[in-house]
Amino acid sequence: MNDHQSSAEAADEKRYDTGWRRVVALFLDAAAFAPLGWLDQFIWNHTSALSILLPWVVLNSLAWLAYPIGFVAVFGQTLGKMACGVRVLDLQEMPASFKQALLREIAPVVFTPYLLFLQAQNILGGQLANRAYGDASGDFTAMTHAGLLSMAWLLVEVITMLTNRKRRALHDFIAGTVVVRVEREKELLWFLLGLFALSLIVPELMEEHNMIRGK
Repeated sequence: MNDHQSSAEAADEKRYDTGWRRVVALFLDAAAFAPLGWLDQFIWNHTSALSILLPWVVLNSLAWLAYPIGFVAVFGQTLGKMACGVRVLDLQEMPASFKQALLREIAPVVFTPYLLFLQAQNILGGQLANRAYGDASGDFTAMTHAGLLSMAWLLVEVITMLTNRKRRALHDFIAGTVVVRVEREKELLWFLLGLFALSLIVPELMEEHNMIRGK
């Protein structure tokens, strides 16, 4: 009985040991958005028109929000999670609902409108440096806000994930979800790794105008 319990506990521990896979999945999800990032850089490099920049920052932000919510609600996984072999389930280990997928992204859902407001203010004021997030070396800019909010949320997420057996992060507790190991999609993994490599190279080959210098 003890051996059986030990085996079951070991299997459970492995099933919920998703920490590193989830970290890699974040990078691969960013890689999946590389083409959108290239378009974003092209737009910021080639126009200062309010009629283009204001709608674009809204659409771009909504795309980043809709992607994890939609994919988790429909598939239980983003592309990065598919490639890394992890899936989001509810506490009964059934598919997560749309509400749960939305609650998992509650921090971006709350922070994004605020950051969009700061970006819009900068765009209307002609302050286009760093995608209208402001000069990071200046005062308490939108870029500073974004950085501090992201770092604070990430720190809380990591602490909560490391302090429970099922490795549930804060957003899992909020949404009532758990992340488990599943089989990797190896072809997708290699494809996203290729995109990740390109995401490091292509931006360096593109010119930088108002995105960086505010001109």
